[in-house]
Amino acid sequence: MSRIQWALVLLVVVLAVAFAGLFWSPVTTVPGSSSGVQNVALFPGSNTPGAAPAADSFQAALSHAETLAAMPASLRGTEVDGQLQTTADGELVVTPDLRRVFDYFLSAQGEEPLEDCQARLASYLQASLPAEAANEAWQFFQQYMALGQAMAALPPHDGSPASIRTAVKQRHDLQVAYLGQQAAEAFYGMDIAYDRYMADRQDILDNPSLSDSQRQQQLQGLTQSLPAAMQSMLAETRGPAQLAARTQALREQGASEADIRRLREQQFGADGAARLEALDQQRAQWGARYQSYREQRQAIIDSGLSHLDQETALARLQQQMFSDQELDRVEALDRIQAR
Repeated sequence: MSRIQWALVLLVVVLAVAFAGLFWSPVTTVPGSSSGVQNVALFPGSNTPGAAPAADSFQAALSHAETLAAMPASLRGTEVDGQLQTTADGELVVTPDLRRVFDYFLSAQGEEPLEDCQARLASYLQASLPAEAANEAWQFFQQYMALGQAMAALPPHDGSPASIRTAVKQRHDLQVAYLGQQAAEAFYGMDIAYDRYMADRQDILDNPSLSDSQRQQQLQGLTQSLPAAMQSMLAETRGPAQLAARTQALREQGASEADIRRLREQQFGADGAARLEALDQQRAQWGARYQSYREQRQAIIDSGLSHLDQETALARLQQQMFSDQELDRVEALDRIQAR
């Protein structure tokens, strides 16, 4: 399991603890999965807007699955993303992984009809879960699909914090209506927490009364108020960009390569620092090669050759200095230089 997947699981546990009245049951990981992470046993409400007669559509999907050929190309050779879990009594346990299983099969939509994607999912549920749990998972899937259509019909926000908060509440209300409170937290807890964080962050950035130091302090406090799992996720996504900015600033201040290496080792370790150094060298070599090409290109343009001869000479120069895979990049850079 990747660090991001662990972050998702940990955050759901944190969110679940915050809700009183949840009951815990021993969890059995479905054979073939590797995780025994416990979670709350959750069940869909029978009167949710997205509910549909599960048994009939489940059997129809299973029948359709028998007519399908090989998996679509994008899924061949891959493993299903997500691990299905049941309690000791064989009841379905709703975790973020259940949503990932749904999305894994839906990801092939476009390569094959939605009906085929749904049939493959139904077959997987039947093979992976006890009968009652498989039917329950299928009912959740139907509600999940109806929820997706309902959320797609919501008006977009305008980017302001107030509008973002309104959109977040609208989505969350729909999620609870279609899936129930507990399942909505399992499926979308991370998404909701992140959206609220971004709205609060934009409030701080847009506050004209704050000085730069006050704004930085409030942003830091906001990040520190997040659950540890989300803080780790944000650090992973922002780390490379922040390191690149700090590296550039140090170089502009005259820092040595040894200084840059120490900075990188602090964040990524010795191996990571070595890979970044190798990437620096590749970029430097590319830059030198492109600069040499530009000089030779300008010499051809200034040579007095006819337009046709110039085009021929430039094409020959590109073929001599760059691979076929690099030519698109060269031509894009040439267009930028010509502006």
